[in-house]
Amino acid sequence: MPQYTAHKSEEDLEKFKEQYPDVYEVVETVAHMQSSERTKTLEERLAALQEREADLISKQAHERLMNNHPDFEEIKNSDEFHSWAKSQPQSIQDWIYKNSSDGDLASRALDLYKRDVGLDSKASKPKKKKSNKSAADMVSTKTTAVDPKQDKIWTEQEIARMSIAEFDKYEEEIGKAIHEGRVVKQ
Repeated sequence: MPQYTAHKSEEDLEKFKEQYPDVYEVVETVAHMQSSERTKTLEERLAALQEREADLISKQAHERLMNNHPDFEEIKNSDEFHSWAKSQPQSIQDWIYKNSSDGDLASRALDLYKRDVGLDSKASKPKKKKSNKSAADMVSTKTTAVDPKQDKIWTEQEIARMSIAEFDKYEEEIGKAIHEGRVVKQ
């Protein structure tokens, strides 16, 4: 029986394959099996890490939402809230029902709900008076528009990043934008 020596170049492997085709196929099969097993192990580890990361992101979003709205658990169990949510544009429904990773977006949806039904968003803060400013004064100076007469298109993230004071300032414009479909995902 010939003695085996490790082949290193592709040319050497081709010669080996020609001389010992059956042995080459067995070695190749074993290599594929080992490679598949390693790949499977790595994929399982990656999936576990991705699941942990998604859980962590979800927990952080829930924590952020609970910090902004300690009454969230009570509200989410109310029929009134779900009726309100079903009457909202699809993007707002998505903030509530298809969002497990962005606490700010869910918090903004609860802010809108509380304003619509007359609940105070933060019990410790008094409600502010409505501004008598014109709509032009309320438009963000950060807006870049091609047509100066075109109404602002808001992004969900832009609204979610607003403080309560900023939201109060733009509440009417945002409400109008929501009903006109000018709030988009980014």
